[in-house]
Amino acid sequence: MFRPNAFAKVAGPAAIAGALGWSLWLWPSHFLWIFPASGSLFLWFFWAGEKEVKYIFLFLVTVAGFLLPRLSGAGDSVYLTAGALAEVLCLWLLFFALSHSETSRAAAREKLASEEAAAAARVKGLEDELARYRLHLDSTLARIRDKGALSSALQDMGSASSPDEVRARLEALLNKYFPGARVELRSGAPRDFADKWVAERKIPLLVRNSETDSRFARGFFGPAERSFMALPLHLFGRLVGFVRASAAEPDRFKAEDLRGAELACTLAGVSMENIHLFEKVNELAIKDGLTGLYTHRAFQSRLEEEILRSARARAPFSVVMSDIDHFKSYNDTFGHQAGDAVLKAVSETVAAGVREVDFAARYGGEEFALVITGAGKAQAAAAAESIRRALEARSFNFGGRASGVTASFGVAEFPAEASAAGQLVRLADERLFRAKQEGRNRVVSA
Repeated sequence: MFRPNAFAKVAGPAAIAGALGWSLWLWPSHFLWIFPASGSLFLWFFWAGEKEVKYIFLFLVTVAGFLLPRLSGAGDSVYLTAGALAEVLCLWLLFFALSHSETSRAAAREKLASEEAAAAARVKGLEDELARYRLHLDSTLARIRDKGALSSALQDMGSASSPDEVRARLEALLNKYFPGARVELRSGAPRDFADKWVAERKIPLLVRNSETDSRFARGFFGPAERSFMALPLHLFGRLVGFVRASAAEPDRFKAEDLRGAELACTLAGVSMENIHLFEKVNELAIKDGLTGLYTHRAFQSRLEEEILRSARARAPFSVVMSDIDHFKSYNDTFGHQAGDAVLKAVSETVAAGVREVDFAARYGGEEFALVITGAGKAQAAAAAESIRRALEARSFNFGGRASGVTASFGVAEFPAEASAAGQLVRLADERLFRAKQEGRNRVVSA
C-alpha cells in the first residue's frame, strides 16, 4: 500500500476538508448533498494507510454533521437534522468498515510475514542440513572406499592356506592400510613395556602423541614412534604375538585406524584357527582316535600311491600285516580298558619301529598294517622282527596281575610277489595267518 510522506499525511485530508468546507460555504442549502463527500476523507486514510489522524477527522466530521443543519439556514431543520444524522451514521459505518478491512489486511500481512519468516528459517535449516549431509556423504563415501579396499584385503587374507601365509598377508595389509608407517609382527612372549602393557590389560594400545601422553614417561618411545599402536594376536584365546605400528609424526593413528587394525588382527587369528582346525579335521579323518596311527582308508590310499611311485622308480616296497596274539583274552580277563591299553602300547611300539618314510596304520580291531618304502621283504621282515622283539619285551600290570603281549607278522613284496594292491595285502595276510597257525609270535615272509 502507498505510504505518503509527513506533509502529505496532513495536506491530503486538509485539502479534502477545505474543498468540502468551501463547497458548504458556497451552497449551504445543498448540505445533505455535499456532506456525504466527507467519506472521501476515510477513503484517503484507507488508501494512505494513516491510523492516527483519521480519528481526529472522524470527530470533526461528526461535529460538523450535528452543527451544519442548524447553521445552514434551511427551512425544515428537523428534516435536515435527521438526514445529517443518517449521513453521519453512514460515514461512521464506512469508517469502521474501512478500519476493519485495514485491520484484517494488516493481520493477514503479519501472518504472511510470520509464515515467510518461518519458511525462511526452515529453508535455512534445510540448507544447513543439506550442507552437513553432503559433508557426511563425502566422508562416508571415502570411508566406504577405504573399507572396500580393506574388505578385499581381508578376504584375501582369509584365503591363506598356512599360518605363515596369514601372517605375511596381515603384515602386507597393515602396510597398505597405513602407508609410511612401520609395521611389525612379533611372535612369542612380550619383549618390551608396550607388549607387556597389552598383555596385562588384554586390550590394544593407541598412543596419538608419545610426547603428550600422560600414561607413559617421556623416553619410553623413540623419536620414530610419536604415533604408536600395539595390538594382541590371539589363537584359540591364547596370546601368541603382537602387531605393532609406529610413525614419526603425531596423530598419525586415530581410533578408527585402531578398530580397523584390530579387525584385521582378529580375522588373522580366526584364519589361523581355521587352518589349524582344518588340518586337525583332516588328521582325524585319516588317523585312528585311540592309537594315533593312520586309518584303514588312509592305508589303502598310501598303498596305491606307493605302487605308482614304485612303478616309476623301479624300486620295490613291502607290506607287513600284523595281529596281536590272543587279544580277546585281554578284554575277557582284564576288561576293555586293559584291551585299549594294549592297543595303545602296541601302536607306540609299531610306530617307533619304522622309519619316517614308512607308513603305519591300524588296519582294524587288533590288526595293523605297515608300508615299508623302498625295501624288499628281507628288510621289511627285519623291521617286523625288531618290532616283535620290542613287544615281547614289554610287560603290563592289570589289577595287580602281570601280563605280556606278543604279535604275529606276515610280509609280502611288490612287485616281485604281487602286481596289485589287493594281491599284495592278501598275500601278506595269508602269511600272517600261517604265523598264527605255526604258534604265533613270529614273522613269516615266505
